[in-house]
Amino acid sequence: MTGIKRFMGIAAIAFGLLLTLGPGAAFANSDGTLYIDGRQADLQMWIRDETAYIPVKELADRMGWDLSYDGESDRIAVRNAWGDELALRIGRSVVAYNGKAYEIAQAVKLRGGSAYAPLRVVAEAMHVGVGWRAEDRAFDVRTEEPYSVASGDTLASIAEEHGTTAQELKIRNGLESDAVEAGQRLKVLMPAFADPAAVDAALLAKIVEIEAGNEPYEGKLAVANVVLNRVHSGKFPDTIRGVIFAPGQFPPAGKGMLETETASGDSLKAAQAALSGENNVPGAFYFFNPKLEPDKARKADAVKKIGSHLFVR
Repeated sequence: MTGIKRFMGIAAIAFGLLLTLGPGAAFANSDGTLYIDGRQADLQMWIRDETAYIPVKELADRMGWDLSYDGESDRIAVRNAWGDELALRIGRSVVAYNGKAYEIAQAVKLRGGSAYAPLRVVAEAMHVGVGWRAEDRAFDVRTEEPYSVASGDTLASIAEEHGTTAQELKIRNGLESDAVEAGQRLKVLMPAFADPAAVDAALLAKIVEIEAGNEPYEGKLAVANVVLNRVHSGKFPDTIRGVIFAPGQFPPAGKGMLETETASGDSLKAAQAALSGENNVPGAFYFFNPKLEPDKARKADAVKKIGSHLFVR
């Protein structure tokens, strides 16, 4: 449950790991503009359902990253000069970062023969910050050089300066202790998608999309809360992943559907709202369509009906 608790204190994730950044940066389905280190790039972005996608190869070419592609598996690997590797697969919403798998909320897309991935996922994995130019209504990516440790620095002081924690710096840089030396170079940009809270939000949003993608927002929020009600109950697994992948509970998870799902903006918002404590179906552990199961509905201990779902204890 660490991720759930941590999420509630992370306002900076707002709209989470993948969405457009900055006030006023809400888009429908349209193209976007990108600046690289302050200069406009002739690179075709794609904005879909409030998510900014970038053509991976084109961005890698412009940023000087190494890129390889395995046609048999559709595996794309991007590497920077500091040893980071991000592996993506077309049609998948799970990425591998420095050898560890992470859930993200949107799958990598194939568009016009190019692989498009969420901008923030790719950029931050490669130690590149993503900003928003309000005057141009455009995204701005800037390379973040690793921090050079100065005399008198401690891991804790470096972490505080860069808005992270000593433990995260240790994980990010593969350090075994808190000791640092002058001249040592440390990667200090933490990819948002690698935060346990963001992983929880992505996974929750995807199961909401599968189970309630055609439901109103309140129905999406309710499905998210069924998962969290179980997490907090003491009667089910105490993690979001544990609840979702419990045998026989959410069949789409067992069938691998979460690995290819793309959560809508509303599903992600509902997941985040639920994680922040907004609960419109307290006590509900199950949901089903009463029109399809009328006998079950007559006997159920109902909490609320929202859209086509009945939420029950």
